[in-house]
Amino acid sequence: MVVTGASAGIGLAGAKQLAAHGDRLILLGRDESRLAVAAEVVRAAGRHRPIAIRADFADLAQVRAAAVRIRDSCDRVDVLVNNAGGLFGGVTGHGHDRAMQVNHLAGFLLAHLLLDRMRRTSGPPSRLITTASLAEAWGVLDVDAPMRKRLLHRSRWLAYGSSKQANILFTLEAARRWTGSGVLPLAFFPGLVRSRFASTSPLFMLGKLVPVLFTSPARAADTLTWLATAPESALVPGGYYFLRQPFAATARSTSPSRAERLWNASLQAAGEWDLPPDR
Repeated sequence: MVVTGASAGIGLAGAKQLAAHGDRLILLGRDESRLAVAAEVVRAAGRHRPIAIRADFADLAQVRAAAVRIRDSCDRVDVLVNNAGGLFGGVTGHGHDRAMQVNHLAGFLLAHLLLDRMRRTSGPPSRLITTASLAEAWGVLDVDAPMRKRLLHRSRWLAYGSSKQANILFTLEAARRWTGSGVLPLAFFPGLVRSRFASTSPLFMLGKLVPVLFTSPARAADTLTWLATAPESALVPGGYYFLRQPFAATARSTSPSRAERLWNASLQAAGEWDLPPDR
């Protein structure tokens, strides 16, 4: 199992829960010191020492390099958790809106890079699980030019909402394109979580002082773990979940035509992902 954004918060909590199930894990994170600590925490929670790979999703070259290391480490990926993300402003070195690249495009690229490790011709399908958010409701995503700076980098929250729309649309289109190949795409809303998320937003941090509004990372990761381990019969391809139950998203995030257009635009933005033949 591969978990991105695994050095803290929901990703780390989910990795610990999956490790307790006995699963072998590969952890991705952008901060080397936090990732090393997370690897020890996950090792203590399970029977296996996880593989830790540093990768900053603001740099697509690092995403590609991480994929090569994952492919070199295992011949199959049963679960890919695209959880890396955050509240960002500005643009990346690729000229993309930072939130859109880190929260959507990097995971989209990683899934393509690992697709041959996830395909199944028999037995249970692999799982592609993406952390989405209720914030999709206020997104202003241009599905034909999702990475364009436009007004997104001027408002971190608009950019975040747009990236969460992209997460759900990606899941929907992946289900249409990949389910027949033995890949089961799913998304979930973890709730409002007491974690490092939005630590640079004073109002959001103030809200974390109200216990009834926010949940723990472990509680938020429960749905992630359930999606990774539940019987296939309990899940719907392309489904969006909250507290282990189907959850409704806005029409903009569930439009098949918007999902297809976003997919095509994301292919162009991600560039060529083919790995060398000997990989």
